Amino acid sequence: MGVQFAMRITFLLLLSCGLSEAAAPPMAKPGCTYLCGNVSIPYPFGIRADCYFNDWFKINCSTGNDSSVRAFLPSIDMEVLEIKFPDPNNDDDSFSSLELGIVRVKMPIIISSNCTSTGPSNGGVNMKRGPFYFSSYRNKFISVGCNNMAVMTGIDPMLVGCNSDCNSEPKIDKEANCSGFKCCQTTVPSGIQVFNVSFKSKDGKNNGSEKCKYAFLAEKEWFESDITNLSYEMLLLERVPVVLDWTVSNFTDINFTKADRRKVRRGSTDYGAVYYCGYGYEGNPYLNTGCQGKLQLPTALIFP
Repeated sequence: MGVQFAMRITFLLLLSCGLSEAAAPPMAKPGCTYLCGNVSIPYPFGIRADCYFNDWFKINCSTGNDSSVRAFLPSIDMEVLEIKFPDPNNDDDSFSSLELGIVRVKMPIIISSNCTSTGPSNGGVNMKRGPFYFSSYRNKFISVGCNNMAVMTGIDPMLVGCNSDCNSEPKIDKEANCSGFKCCQTTVPSGIQVFNVSFKSKDGKNNGSEKCKYAFLAEKEWFESDITNLSYEMLLLERVPVVLDWTVSNFTDINFTKADRRKVRRGSTDYGAVYYCGYGYEGNPYLNTGCQGKLQLPTALIFP
């Protein structure tokens, strides 16, 4: 018993030393800042000119009006909330095997001309020729208004939109679910880089009494968990969380003849190539350091 106890203590001491010496795989280029506030900035994103792949991935790290440090993508004029690499081996994420890397951003709400000038901007979003796409798995198209038909534009030949009304019949459950009473929602097509909206009257008439109508994209998880009274809360919001897919289709910085040795995997999507770490490995597939084995406790060293 005493010998076994001593072996356990020795093993734990050795393990703790190993853990303290083990460093996490690098995610940014050498000498480049990895954090902007609480947002991690892995390559191909970066803050300094020699730290990002191209201008699409440039991050501005600045202080907001509330003195908090925030990350911005000037190429699309949006604040960054989170950047993630693709991970098709992540069993905890039902979307992980279906998408590229993702970047969560704050995107402005688009409003109709019948809203007050104190509201959000009317402008749309155009990311054409860039590496970012609106995620069809993680976002919803949502519109709020009475006698409302909201249709996404600039995505021909697709026709995507939804209808909502404000009939006097009580429909509390329908409003909570955003299923046609004051609010409507629908899925987002895959592969789109443009977002704009046209508003029409649901009954085809406009008698001059049209009220304010909103339309926007929003992260599905945020919308379903944080919004309880959409028609009221939209008056208080100017930007909402949205998820973008990203890829580096013309990436050539890595010598891919050594990719297998570095445990980097390459996949193909409708948007282009995607690179990720093989099963049991972690790191940055876009750096020459590649992916490294995750620290695991050998079965033979586990004591009963």
